[in-house]
Amino acid sequence: MSKALPLVGLGCLTVLGAILLYWSGKLSLRYNAWTTSFRQRHPDINPQPTPQMREFNTNIMMWIFRIVGAFLILFSILALIA
Repeated sequence: MSKALPLVGLGCLTVLGAILLYWSGKLSLRYNAWTTSFRQRHPDINPQPTPQMREFNTNIMMWIFRIVGAFLILFSILALIA
């Protein structure tokens, strides 16, 4: 039992990393929609972005999701090997 728990945890991290890599585009669009709606409700906190900045923010978040997903996959595989 003591070896099964870390194995399951690292397996879940691998799956989470793969999900982040696969759905990075959809997740970034949903995150951008959420932040845009938040900015519309609270314009005094942060002004609404221009259409060019929305596209740029979507690309940034897509790459952040991909990098985090790749890191989780590599970390969990290296931990499973060691």
